[in-house]
Amino acid sequence: MVWGNPPPPLAMPSSRRLSTSSATSSRSPSPVLATLDSSAALILVHDPEDSNTPFDFSSDDEGDDDGQSPQFDTRRASVPPLGPAVVFLYLLAPYLKLGAMLFPHTTLPLKYGLPPLFVFGVLSAFAKQILYMLARYMRTADIEDVVLDVFARGRGKERRRVVLRSILRGGTGTLRILLATAYLRESARVLLPVLPESSVLPTQPLLAIALALVVFPLTLAQSLASKRVIYSTWLSIASYMAWLGCVAYAHTRNTLQIEPDWVKMGALWQGTTVVAFAFTSSSTLPLYASLKWTTQPITTAKASKVRSFKGLSVISVAVAVLLTLPLVTISAHPNTSLSDPQLSSAIATAVLNALTLLLGIPALIVTTPSLPIPERIRHATTIPLSRTLLSILYTVLALVPTWASGLLSDILLVLALASTYFFPALVHITAHFFKRPLSIVIPQIPGTPLPGHSRQDSGPGSPRADELLLRKERALQKRQFRRRIIWDIGVWVLLLGSIAGGALAVGRVMGRI
Repeated sequence: MVWGNPPPPLAMPSSRRLSTSSATSSRSPSPVLATLDSSAALILVHDPEDSNTPFDFSSDDEGDDDGQSPQFDTRRASVPPLGPAVVFLYLLAPYLKLGAMLFPHTTLPLKYGLPPLFVFGVLSAFAKQILYMLARYMRTADIEDVVLDVFARGRGKERRRVVLRSILRGGTGTLRILLATAYLRESARVLLPVLPESSVLPTQPLLAIALALVVFPLTLAQSLASKRVIYSTWLSIASYMAWLGCVAYAHTRNTLQIEPDWVKMGALWQGTTVVAFAFTSSSTLPLYASLKWTTQPITTAKASKVRSFKGLSVISVAVAVLLTLPLVTISAHPNTSLSDPQLSSAIATAVLNALTLLLGIPALIVTTPSLPIPERIRHATTIPLSRTLLSILYTVLALVPTWASGLLSDILLVLALASTYFFPALVHITAHFFKRPLSIVIPQIPGTPLPGHSRQDSGPGSPRADELLLRKERALQKRQFRRRIIWDIGVWVLLLGSIAGGALAVGRVMGRI
């Protein structure tokens, strides 16, 4: 008797059903089961209403098989195949942007700044892991397919699927456009004070338009695999490192000035929420799929932990924490008696700040869902209309008045926090507590005794061998059950914490009205 691989801890809810072929004899045998090896005693099957997907994620519980599989269909991939280094790049880059650059201006004491730094770093990696396990459980790395399978599975729910798909695409596009808007607006704001005073030089709106025109060619890339997007993202990390060095140097020289204008980001942008925003990210599942579909020779060797998606995710969070930790220290000990700042240092800091933010815009626009432009119009011109209109949209939003930009920034903060922390926990809990789970069918195969039955002969199928296999399976299921309990507790804590944070945010906004 050979037992099939058990599902991962998150992929096996407590209500999983065990059934035998004798209990299901009224139904016709599945053609899939008929072709299986007669030695297989545990078979993992889907409910009949489950939609077919081209993915076949491994359910090995011990580690992440992020190696290649010939059963993957790359035609539906939203992100083309990417190597581990590029996936690590896109996992790390969102952490070293606007949120991290606001750290020095929060003036949080260490006891209020240091714990949230580690807590939200861990929660960000935990939320990524939730999405990763959901992808393996649902056997699809498309977030739309995951959500539709959880909330609108089955016949007669076509309208709900259309609505959910529209909400997901609209929410994803809104989040990325607002983030690009904030990057562009803050870039123009930090550059304007270091420009020479002259009536012929541009004001902040005109400067924002000029910066958008400079970035526009980069946003026309086809995908995240484009060299212009990869190089610009690497350059944004390099400029962040240089900016961090300039900020540390200015702080040691007692010339680092706190920017009071950062509070104009919105009513919700306080010290702790800035830390939480710094660890928000997107494109988790597309990057996981791109790593699974990377074009490398298929081997039977297990993928290295460092090159697996889980390993890359944990390393990216750890590197981000290390690269933002000095900023928390600087924020806790701001310069009180400022010396005269050096003009060259101030210019370098402002330019590097703006460059880091601007170079993060192409990856956002490239991954933004396309606008619903009629096919007849799209084929009538060679101009990429969707990318062009999206670039115009975030540029126009960056020119709105201060009160409107504060409102847009608050919406951005809510969407970023909800998509990173609240949304994965909600989908996981719904999938594993309120939906029918996958089934494990134990067929009655001729010559194979069911649990509780015995044979008189000896050999591999003897009662002693069967009992040994059953004992091993029970021990494995017991370990998985403990692990599943820990994961469920963590997910519930993440969900309830997100709800509590949202309630506090609403109370803060209502108190200011």
